Amino acid sequence: MSARQPTPRAPKGARGGRPIVVLHSAVAADAAADDQDGLAQVEAVCAALSALGHRALPVAFGADLAAETARLAELAPALVFNLVECVAGTLRLTHLAPGILDALGIPYTGCDASALLVTGDKLVAKRMLRGAGVATPGWLEPDGTLVGAEPGARFIVKSVHEDASLGIDATSIVDGAARARQVMASRAARHGGTWFAEAFVDGREFNASVIGARDVPEVLPIPEIEFVDYPDDMPRIVDWDAKWVPESYGYSHTPRRFDLPASDTALLERLAAASRACWRLFGLAGYARVDFRVGTDGLPMVLEVNANPCIAPDAGLAAAAERAGLDYPALVARVLALGTAQGGRAAA
Repeated sequence: MSARQPTPRAPKGARGGRPIVVLHSAVAADAAADDQDGLAQVEAVCAALSALGHRALPVAFGADLAAETARLAELAPALVFNLVECVAGTLRLTHLAPGILDALGIPYTGCDASALLVTGDKLVAKRMLRGAGVATPGWLEPDGTLVGAEPGARFIVKSVHEDASLGIDATSIVDGAARARQVMASRAARHGGTWFAEAFVDGREFNASVIGARDVPEVLPIPEIEFVDYPDDMPRIVDWDAKWVPESYGYSHTPRRFDLPASDTALLERLAAASRACWRLFGLAGYARVDFRVGTDGLPMVLEVNANPCIAPDAGLAAAAERAGLDYPALVARVLALGTAQGGRAAA
Protein backbone atom coordinates (compact mmCIF):
# COMPACT_ATOMS: atom_id res chain seq x y z
CA MET A 1 0.00 0.00 0.00
CA SER A 2 1.34 3.40 -0.92
CA ALA A 3 1.57 6.08 1.76
CA ARG A 4 -0.48 8.32 -0.53
CA GLN A 5 -3.50 6.02 -0.72
CA PRO A 6 -6.73 6.87 1.17
CA THR A 7 -6.96 6.29 4.90
CA PRO A 8 -7.46 2.54 5.59
CA ARG A 9 -10.76 1.24 6.95
CA ALA A 10 -11.25 0.78 10.68
CA PRO A 11 -10.81 -2.61 12.35
CA LYS A 12 -14.07 -4.54 12.51
CA GLY A 13 -16.00 -3.80 15.68
CA ALA A 14 -13.91 -0.77 16.64
CA ARG A 15 -16.34 2.05 15.87
CA GLY A 16 -18.98 2.31 18.58
CA GLY A 17 -18.30 -1.23 19.76
CA ARG A 18 -15.36 -2.78 21.60
CA PRO A 19 -12.64 -0.26 22.41
CA ILE A 20 -9.20 0.05 20.96
CA VAL A 21 -6.89 -0.28 23.94
CA VAL A 22 -3.84 1.98 23.78
CA LEU A 23 -1.43 -0.10 25.83
CA HIS A 24 1.52 1.79 27.30
CA SER A 25 4.23 1.60 29.92
CA ALA A 26 3.38 2.51 33.48
CA VAL A 27 5.17 5.81 34.15
CA ALA A 28 5.90 7.31 37.56
CA ALA A 29 5.23 10.99 38.19
CA ASP A 30 8.97 11.64 38.68
CA ALA A 31 10.06 9.61 35.63
CA ALA A 32 12.85 10.73 33.30
CA ALA A 33 12.18 12.93 30.27
CA ASP A 34 12.12 10.03 27.81
CA ASP A 35 9.45 8.21 29.85
CA GLN A 36 7.35 11.38 30.16
CA ASP A 37 7.62 11.72 26.39
CA GLY A 38 6.01 8.31 26.15
CA LEU A 39 2.89 9.63 27.88
CA ALA A 40 2.66 12.48 25.36
CA GLN A 41 2.77 9.81 22.66
CA VAL A 42 -0.17 8.00 24.29
CA GLU A 43 -2.22 11.19 24.42
CA ALA A 44 -1.51 11.95 20.76
CA VAL A 45 -2.47 8.46 19.58
CA CYS A 46 -5.67 8.49 21.65
CA ALA A 47 -6.60 11.89 20.22
CA ALA A 48 -5.95 10.67 16.67
CA LEU A 49 -8.04 7.54 17.23
CA SER A 50 -10.88 9.62 18.62
CA ALA A 51 -10.68 11.95 15.62
CA LEU A 52 -10.97 8.87 13.41
CA GLY A 53 -14.16 7.86 15.19
CA HIS A 54 -12.80 5.14 17.47
CA ARG A 55 -13.25 4.66 21.19
CA ALA A 56 -9.71 4.73 22.58
CA LEU A 57 -8.97 3.40 26.06
CA PRO A 58 -5.47 4.05 27.47
CA VAL A 59 -4.25 1.21 29.69
CA ALA A 60 -0.94 1.09 31.57
CA PHE A 61 0.93 -2.22 31.39
CA GLY A 62 2.72 -3.27 34.57
CA ALA A 63 4.92 -6.08 35.79
CA ASP A 64 2.16 -8.25 37.30
CA LEU A 65 1.72 -10.41 34.21
CA ALA A 66 -1.11 -12.51 35.60
CA ALA A 67 -3.10 -9.38 36.43
CA GLU A 68 -2.35 -7.79 33.05
CA THR A 69 -3.41 -10.96 31.22
CA ALA A 70 -6.68 -11.13 33.14
CA ARG A 71 -7.43 -7.45 32.57
CA LEU A 72 -6.80 -7.61 28.83
CA ALA A 73 -8.90 -10.74 28.53
CA GLU A 74 -11.75 -9.03 30.38
CA LEU A 75 -11.52 -5.88 28.25
CA ALA A 76 -11.59 -7.98 25.05
CA PRO A 77 -10.59 -5.03 22.86
CA ALA A 78 -11.14 -4.96 19.11
CA LEU A 79 -7.40 -4.28 18.82
CA VAL A 80 -4.49 -3.11 20.98
CA PHE A 81 -2.41 -0.17 19.85
CA ASN A 82 0.82 -1.32 21.46
CA LEU A 83 2.95 1.54 22.80
CA VAL A 84 4.66 -0.41 25.61
CA GLU A 85 8.30 0.71 25.66
CA CYS A 86 9.42 -0.82 28.94
CA VAL A 87 8.15 -3.06 31.72
CA ALA A 88 9.23 -2.61 35.33
CA GLY A 89 11.53 0.18 34.17
CA THR A 90 13.52 -1.84 31.65
CA LEU A 91 13.36 -2.32 27.89
CA ARG A 92 14.52 -5.90 28.34
CA LEU A 93 10.92 -6.92 29.08
CA THR A 94 9.16 -4.99 26.30
CA HIS A 95 8.41 -8.19 24.40
CA LEU A 96 6.14 -9.44 27.19
CA ALA A 97 3.22 -7.26 26.11
CA PRO A 98 2.85 -8.66 22.56
CA GLY A 99 3.61 -12.12 23.91
CA ILE A 100 0.56 -11.91 26.16
CA LEU A 101 -1.55 -10.47 23.35
CA ASP A 102 -0.55 -13.35 21.09
CA ALA A 103 -1.51 -15.85 23.80
CA LEU A 104 -4.91 -14.17 24.15
CA GLY A 105 -5.44 -13.97 20.40
CA ILE A 106 -5.90 -10.19 20.50
CA PRO A 107 -4.66 -8.34 17.39
CA TYR A 108 -2.22 -5.50 17.96
CA THR A 109 -0.13 -2.94 16.15
CA GLY A 110 3.59 -3.08 15.50
CA CYS A 111 6.17 -5.80 15.89
CA ASP A 112 5.74 -9.13 17.61
CA ALA A 113 7.54 -10.42 20.69
CA SER A 114 10.41 -12.11 18.84
CA ALA A 115 11.23 -8.99 16.81
CA LEU A 116 11.22 -6.82 19.94
CA LEU A 117 13.37 -9.35 21.80
CA VAL A 118 16.17 -9.58 19.23
CA THR A 119 16.29 -5.89 18.26
CA GLY A 120 16.11 -4.89 21.92
CA ASP A 121 19.52 -6.47 22.52
CA LYS A 122 21.99 -4.46 20.45
CA LEU A 123 24.64 -7.16 20.53
CA VAL A 124 22.27 -9.90 19.39
CA ALA A 125 21.12 -7.56 16.62
CA LYS A 126 24.69 -6.72 15.57
CA ARG A 127 25.67 -10.38 15.45
CA MET A 128 22.66 -11.11 13.25
CA LEU A 129 23.46 -8.15 11.00
CA ARG A 130 27.07 -9.25 10.66
CA GLY A 131 26.02 -12.83 9.93
CA ALA A 132 23.61 -11.66 7.23
CA GLY A 133 26.22 -9.46 5.56
CA VAL A 134 24.55 -6.17 6.55
CA ALA A 135 27.24 -3.61 7.37
CA THR A 136 27.46 -2.62 11.04
CA PRO A 137 30.44 -1.15 12.94
CA GLY A 138 32.74 -3.53 14.79
CA TRP A 139 32.51 -3.59 18.56
CA LEU A 140 33.94 -4.50 21.94
CA GLU A 141 31.90 -7.10 23.85
CA PRO A 142 31.17 -6.63 27.57
CA ASP A 143 33.72 -9.37 28.31
CA GLY A 144 36.42 -7.49 26.37
CA THR A 145 36.29 -9.52 23.15
CA LEU A 146 36.84 -7.47 20.00
CA VAL A 147 34.59 -8.24 17.02
CA GLY A 148 35.58 -6.65 13.73
CA ALA A 149 37.42 -3.79 15.43
CA GLU A 150 41.06 -2.99 16.21
CA PRO A 151 42.29 -2.46 19.79
CA GLY A 152 43.38 1.09 18.99
CA ALA A 153 40.12 2.13 17.32
CA ARG A 154 37.94 5.00 18.45
CA PHE A 155 34.84 3.70 20.25
CA ILE A 156 31.51 4.99 21.53
CA VAL A 157 30.22 3.33 24.70
CA LYS A 158 26.53 2.32 24.69
CA SER A 159 23.99 0.39 26.72
CA VAL A 160 23.24 -3.07 25.34
CA HIS A 161 19.52 -2.86 26.12
CA GLU A 162 18.44 0.71 26.85
CA ASP A 163 17.68 3.32 24.21
CA ALA A 164 16.99 7.09 24.09
CA SER A 165 20.78 7.73 24.25
CA LEU A 166 20.93 6.78 27.91
CA GLY A 167 24.37 7.56 29.33
CA ILE A 168 25.70 8.98 26.05
CA ASP A 169 27.62 12.24 26.16
CA ALA A 170 30.96 13.63 24.95
CA THR A 171 32.86 11.34 27.35
CA SER A 172 31.30 8.26 25.73
CA ILE A 173 33.72 8.54 22.79
CA VAL A 174 37.16 7.22 23.66
CA ASP A 175 40.34 6.07 21.96
CA GLY A 176 41.33 2.44 22.36
CA ALA A 177 39.75 -0.68 23.81
CA ALA A 178 41.45 -0.26 27.20
CA ARG A 179 39.86 3.12 27.81
CA ALA A 180 36.53 1.85 26.44
CA ARG A 181 36.51 -0.92 29.04
CA GLN A 182 36.96 1.66 31.79
CA VAL A 183 34.05 3.77 30.56
CA MET A 184 31.87 0.66 30.16
CA ALA A 185 32.51 -0.20 33.82
CA SER A 186 31.80 3.38 34.87
CA ARG A 187 28.49 3.51 32.98
CA ALA A 188 27.41 0.15 34.42
CA ALA A 189 28.15 1.37 37.95
CA ARG A 190 26.17 4.57 37.36
CA HIS A 191 23.20 3.35 35.33
CA GLY A 192 23.16 -0.41 35.86
CA GLY A 193 22.73 -2.90 33.06
CA THR A 194 25.23 -4.13 30.49
CA TRP A 195 27.40 -1.90 28.29
CA PHE A 196 29.53 -2.38 25.19
CA ALA A 197 31.63 -0.19 22.91
CA GLU A 198 31.01 0.26 19.21
CA ALA A 199 33.61 1.42 16.69
CA PHE A 200 32.80 5.10 16.16
CA VAL A 201 31.88 6.16 12.62
CA ASP A 202 32.85 9.81 12.29
CA GLY A 203 30.55 10.98 9.53
CA ARG A 204 26.95 11.69 8.56
CA GLU A 205 23.90 10.41 10.42
CA PHE A 206 20.61 9.22 8.92
CA ASN A 207 17.55 7.37 10.12
CA ALA A 208 15.08 5.52 7.94
CA SER A 209 11.47 4.95 8.97
CA VAL A 210 9.82 1.86 7.53
CA ILE A 211 6.13 0.98 7.56
CA GLY A 212 4.18 -1.95 6.18
CA ALA A 213 3.25 -5.60 6.47
CA ARG A 214 5.96 -8.13 7.24
CA ASP A 215 6.52 -8.99 3.58
CA VAL A 216 5.89 -5.50 2.15
CA PRO A 217 8.17 -2.90 3.77
CA GLU A 218 7.84 0.68 2.54
CA VAL A 219 10.76 2.97 3.30
CA LEU A 220 9.54 6.52 3.93
CA PRO A 221 11.59 9.57 2.89
CA ILE A 222 14.95 9.44 4.67
CA PRO A 223 16.29 12.50 6.48
CA GLU A 224 19.81 13.37 7.51
CA ILE A 225 20.41 14.53 11.07
CA GLU A 226 22.57 17.63 10.78
CA PHE A 227 25.08 18.90 13.31
CA VAL A 228 24.81 22.63 12.72
CA ASP A 229 27.74 24.86 13.71
CA TYR A 230 29.21 22.23 16.01
CA PRO A 231 32.60 23.32 17.41
CA ASP A 232 35.55 21.19 16.35
CA ASP A 233 35.93 19.81 19.89
CA MET A 234 32.28 18.78 20.17
CA PRO A 235 31.50 15.23 18.94
CA ARG A 236 28.86 15.04 16.25
CA ILE A 237 26.47 12.64 17.97
CA VAL A 238 22.84 12.78 19.08
CA ASP A 239 23.52 12.34 22.78
CA TRP A 240 21.17 12.46 25.78
CA ASP A 241 21.16 16.26 25.94
CA ALA A 242 20.46 16.61 22.22
CA LYS A 243 17.36 14.45 22.64
CA TRP A 244 16.00 15.53 26.00
CA VAL A 245 17.44 18.83 27.27
CA PRO A 246 15.83 21.79 25.44
CA GLU A 247 18.33 24.32 26.73
CA SER A 248 21.33 22.31 25.49
CA TYR A 249 23.34 23.22 22.40
CA GLY A 250 22.73 19.84 20.77
CA TYR A 251 18.94 20.03 21.19
CA SER A 252 18.67 23.13 19.01
CA HIS A 253 21.48 22.30 16.57
CA THR A 254 20.52 18.81 15.34
CA PRO A 255 17.62 19.30 12.91
CA ARG A 256 16.51 16.64 10.46
CA ARG A 257 16.74 17.55 6.78
CA PHE A 258 14.82 15.83 3.98
CA ASP A 259 15.88 18.11 1.13
CA LEU A 260 19.12 16.37 0.22
CA PRO A 261 21.14 17.10 -2.93
CA ALA A 262 20.88 15.01 -6.08
CA SER A 263 24.40 13.76 -5.38
CA ASP A 264 22.94 11.77 -2.45
CA THR A 265 20.48 9.80 -4.59
CA ALA A 266 22.63 6.68 -4.76
CA LEU A 267 23.36 6.87 -1.03
CA LEU A 268 19.66 7.14 -0.21
CA GLU A 269 19.00 4.06 -2.33
CA ARG A 270 21.65 2.15 -0.38
CA LEU A 271 20.11 3.30 2.91
CA ALA A 272 16.67 2.16 1.76
CA ALA A 273 18.00 -1.23 0.62
CA ALA A 274 19.74 -1.78 3.96
CA SER A 275 16.54 -0.80 5.80
CA ARG A 276 14.53 -3.36 3.86
CA ALA A 277 17.18 -5.98 4.60
CA CYS A 278 16.87 -5.22 8.32
CA TRP A 279 13.08 -5.41 8.13
CA ARG A 280 13.22 -8.90 6.67
CA LEU A 281 16.11 -10.12 8.81
CA PHE A 282 14.38 -9.30 12.08
CA GLY A 283 10.84 -10.14 11.01
CA LEU A 284 9.60 -6.58 11.56
CA ALA A 285 6.02 -5.53 10.92
CA GLY A 286 3.92 -2.41 11.35
CA TYR A 287 6.61 0.23 11.74
CA ALA A 288 10.29 0.52 12.62
CA ARG A 289 13.29 2.82 12.35
CA VAL A 290 16.85 2.02 11.31
CA ASP A 291 19.67 4.32 12.44
CA PHE A 292 22.77 4.76 10.28
CA ARG A 293 26.13 6.46 10.19
CA VAL A 294 27.95 6.98 6.91
CA GLY A 295 31.71 7.53 6.92
CA THR A 296 33.96 9.01 4.25
CA ASP A 297 33.80 5.75 2.28
CA GLY A 298 30.07 6.30 1.68
CA LEU A 299 29.11 2.90 3.13
CA PRO A 300 25.93 2.96 5.29
CA MET A 301 26.59 1.31 8.64
CA VAL A 302 23.59 0.15 10.68
CA LEU A 303 23.87 1.33 14.27
CA GLU A 304 20.53 0.18 15.66
CA VAL A 305 17.24 -1.29 14.53
CA ASN A 306 14.32 0.15 16.49
CA ALA A 307 11.14 -1.92 16.46
CA ASN A 308 8.06 0.13 17.45
CA PRO A 309 9.90 3.48 17.66
CA CYS A 310 8.25 6.59 19.04
CA ILE A 311 5.15 7.51 17.08
CA ALA A 312 4.57 10.92 18.69
CA PRO A 313 3.71 13.80 16.31
CA ASP A 314 7.16 15.36 16.72
CA ALA A 315 9.11 12.10 16.27
CA GLY A 316 11.05 11.04 13.20
CA LEU A 317 8.47 8.48 12.06
CA ALA A 318 5.68 11.07 11.94
CA ALA A 319 7.94 13.56 10.17
CA ALA A 320 8.86 11.01 7.50
CA ALA A 321 5.21 9.98 7.10
CA GLU A 322 4.16 13.60 6.63
CA ARG A 323 6.85 14.00 4.01
CA ALA A 324 5.32 10.99 2.23
CA GLY A 325 1.83 12.54 2.31
CA LEU A 326 0.42 11.03 5.51
CA ASP A 327 -0.76 13.48 8.17
CA TYR A 328 -0.75 12.27 11.77
CA PRO A 329 -4.29 10.82 11.92
CA ALA A 330 -3.66 9.05 8.60
CA LEU A 331 -0.41 7.59 9.98
CA VAL A 332 -2.24 6.28 13.06
CA ALA A 333 -4.97 4.84 10.81
CA ARG A 334 -2.37 3.14 8.63
CA VAL A 335 -0.64 1.54 11.62
CA LEU A 336 -4.04 0.48 12.96
CA ALA A 337 -5.03 -1.17 9.68
CA LEU A 338 -1.70 -3.00 9.50
CA GLY A 339 -2.29 -4.35 13.02
CA THR A 340 -5.73 -5.58 12.01
CA ALA A 341 -4.34 -7.28 8.90
CA GLN A 342 -1.72 -9.04 11.03
CA GLY A 343 -4.28 -10.21 13.59
CA GLY A 344 -4.06 -13.80 12.38
CA ARG A 345 -0.44 -14.14 13.53
CA ALA A 346 -1.54 -15.20 17.03
CA ALA A 347 -3.01 -18.37 15.59
CA ALA A 348 -0.18 -18.98 13.13
